[in-house]
Amino acid sequence: MLKREEMRRWLTERLHRQKQLITGSLAGMIVLGLVATLLEFTVFYLIIKVGFISNGALAAIVTLSVQAVIQSVTWLRLPGQLPDIEHEGELDDSMTTIKVAPNMTAVWTYALGSLESDRTWIEMLLGLLALPQRLCSAAWFTWQRHQQLSAVVIEPCAAVIRLLHKEAERVELKVIAAEIKTDDLTGVIRQVSLIDGVVFLTRKSIGLSLANRLVEDIEDWKKKKTAEKEQQA
Repeated sequence: MLKREEMRRWLTERLHRQKQLITGSLAGMIVLGLVATLLEFTVFYLIIKVGFISNGALAAIVTLSVQAVIQSVTWLRLPGQLPDIEHEGELDDSMTTIKVAPNMTAVWTYALGSLESDRTWIEMLLGLLALPQRLCSAAWFTWQRHQQLSAVVIEPCAAVIRLLHKEAERVELKVIAAEIKTDDLTGVIRQVSLIDGVVFLTRKSIGLSLANRLVEDIEDWKKKKTAEKEQQA
């Protein structure tokens, strides 16, 4: 079991690694988005130039306008496509809304399009046409996620994870509220949801636990730091 200060150090390093992964995802989305945008521009340009407008410059302007409109619509729809998941939980003898941030798997699924096989061909076509715009919007969302990770308040979030690690099972929201001293528990829980490996269990009531990979990461970090201390001694 890590001490409070050790858990804060672990979380600081964990967030640093997670931000590096986010940066990699951001770079991938930007590259894919640029390539897809160029391909889409080429296809739209040829269709417009051959079928509607013979003037090359005017055809290019119209093509860019079409892409800009699609991007604007996609951007406006982004909050509805990747919203925080809201759950109602009892806290202080009243119902409170707990917000859980979508994970990066959901962001990539949104960026590349749904893989559901029951979509109509029209839905699949529209999804394909908006692929470059979704990638660009997802890149912006990922950049915001990077900023949110940078703004995580270490002390209360580390205290929550330490409690989850100590209990080694589902911990109800009421228990967390009783153990963690903070004036903004809902804000802390939302920041905790940004940490990869924290699991939210919402059947009947809201509870939190740690995925095995996160538990193993904590144990590996502890062994590493213990070995370093022994070498220094």
